[in-house]
Amino acid sequence: MSMSEASIFWLNTLHDCKLDQSLSLPFDRYRLANEHRTGRTTSISSDFGQDLSHHFVTHASSNNISLEHLTFTIYFIFLFKLTNGQTDLCIAVNTNNNRYRDELKSIVGLFENVIPLRCQLNPHWSFHHLLEHVQKITTNSMKYSYFPLQHILNQHPHISKHAFLDTSLEFISYKTNNNNNAMMIGDSGLVPASSSFYIDEDEIL
Repeated sequence: MSMSEASIFWLNTLHDCKLDQSLSLPFDRYRLANEHRTGRTTSISSDFGQDLSHHFVTHASSNNISLEHLTFTIYFIFLFKLTNGQTDLCIAVNTNNNRYRDELKSIVGLFENVIPLRCQLNPHWSFHHLLEHVQKITTNSMKYSYFPLQHILNQHPHISKHAFLDTSLEFISYKTNNNNNAMMIGDSGLVPASSSFYIDEDEIL
């Protein structure tokens, strides 16, 4: 684990990135620039259904790619569409695989960090080209995900608002069983689940 190597990586990766500018996403209410944030969020999930889920998994397995990389690729395309063609996209990603030292592997608890994931795409790329690009940037970013977010932010002291944190994606894969606590609203089901997204002075727990 090299902190200096990680520092150089993040400095190069975020060079010229407008970290203080929010993505031009559509919203349904006026947002104040200095509004107080509670830290509470709303998570919305969608059920792909059996057919789409089957095609999703089949495409990933037949092309020897991970479901996570495929999900990130689709999400960046989604953001590209929502922002009317914005090609420099930076989002926050919550990582929980930061047991980068041998002495940490036997310790019980969460080892999390929030990192930026920047995707500079070309609208003329094919889907496969974009997928390969996302694989590369995700793999490289995860390699240096042990570098604390606060250290990354300190590399850009001229930025007071880190707007990229407003948009995030966390890939969670789990198997669902019949849940007695599920609440049905029409064809949609609400199932209790837990997740974490921690941002503080010390990003690694």
